[in-house]
Amino acid sequence: MRFFSSASGLLAPLMPLLLPIAAHPQNLTAGSANYSVYQGDKVVGSSDYNIQPASNGYTVTSHGKLNLTKFSYSFTNTQHLDGNRNLVSDQLTGTVNGNAVTFTVTSDPTGRQFQISISANGKQTQNTVDRHQHLVLLPDLDPAAYMLLTRAVMDNPPSSWILIPKQDGILVPSTITRGTSVHGRLNGSLMDVQHATVSMNSENPINVDLFYTSDGSVLEADLAQQNFFVVRDGFKLVDRPKPSAPANPPPSNQQPPQQSNPDPNGSAPQYPAPQRGYPQMKQQ
Repeated sequence: MRFFSSASGLLAPLMPLLLPIAAHPQNLTAGSANYSVYQGDKVVGSSDYNIQPASNGYTVTSHGKLNLTKFSYSFTNTQHLDGNRNLVSDQLTGTVNGNAVTFTVTSDPTGRQFQISISANGKQTQNTVDRHQHLVLLPDLDPAAYMLLTRAVMDNPPSSWILIPKQDGILVPSTITRGTSVHGRLNGSLMDVQHATVSMNSENPINVDLFYTSDGSVLEADLAQQNFFVVRDGFKLVDRPKPSAPANPPPSNQQPPQQSNPDPNGSAPQYPAPQRGYPQMKQQ
């Protein structure tokens, strides 16, 4: 499983029991940011996100589009988070080469699982995965996802998770590696930039390199293995570090939970629920 094994693989089909917190989650501040999507040194798309406070949490919306010679992709994503930035629900819609796709995630009444519904290629499928704290839904090229990944990095949790909106919804653990600070220019002004790498522990692992300010503003997210870079408008990285090697897959002796709609061709592995509980479910 890889996000960008080929251009057509983008987002296919699109593409209290309270767990103790390692550090108090950083609050989100209302606001927006705009980004350009690069393939190598060429601008091939754009994306943005907006954060608004809501009852018992936040509403985060994001948009993006990508235009290549033989491939087009666009998305709109609306996330509802609780006050600790736990995902409560998500509505991800878009088009891939003109074909409409939808990926919907909703916490069940117990707050222990996500119910997933996918509409693509004229088919409706459902799935259920465990709901974790420090979990980020990761659509391709979505700056809101990179912003939330950055906040997870700053929380420094003992465990973190990625939900990939591909196939029936792929839940995988992630590994956070903090790098040394680097330098960049934002609107011409030289600044210190924090760096961390988030690795998806899947069968074919990949990395997202995050570059951000000390208050959690994302300046750039690199998917170097796929040659895509999401860069905040007005920002330029000065001393880019060498991309990290992907993390090794997790041990094969982990026991996956049941899937409600398994892939007949064999889906990516999923992993057990946390032993100490789940995020608290709060009414929105």
